[in-house]
Amino acid sequence: MPSSSCERLPQPPDSSARPSVSNISLADVESGEVRRVIKAWRHWCGFSSLPTRDKLVPRDLGPALANVSVARVNGDDYVFAVIGEVHVQAYGRNFQGRLLSEVLAAAPRFGRQLKASYDFVRTTRRPLGFRGMIGHDVPDTRFSWFETVYLPFGTPAGGVDHILNAAVYSWQGPG
Repeated sequence: MPSSSCERLPQPPDSSARPSVSNISLADVESGEVRRVIKAWRHWCGFSSLPTRDKLVPRDLGPALANVSVARVNGDDYVFAVIGEVHVQAYGRNFQGRLLSEVLAAAPRFGRQLKASYDFVRTTRRPLGFRGMIGHDVPDTRFSWFETVYLPFGTPAGGVDHILNAAVYSWQGPG
């Protein structure tokens, strides 16, 4: 499967349906790119429940690095420190260096969903995964299907200071 562009995976024939998104566990992830990121994250954890940000080694991700974004916790907001090319292709924008609150202002529905995911991971210190279809009621996307995980990075004091997101996207239509 390609790793530097949106992944093309089987999907139901009608992507115009209302969104159908489900929580998934890390064990249920199907995408090779996302599984590679999870494997690296677990390696970085070592014997700790969470790795610290300094453990993140981009070369451990290989080609899956294009599927990764990293957000730094900034109070109740998040700063996008890294945005992989696959995310840029899927959304048609690069939010690197921008605040999540700016995304929320530009695309309220998507921003609220994204903030809820980041907030969950930050407050629970647990990974979070989703897979599903996006319908035409989410017009700012260039994809119809996705699989994604959010992986926390901890601080010595026990908080979460960074969240890594790994995702694959696919869409129907011509190449």
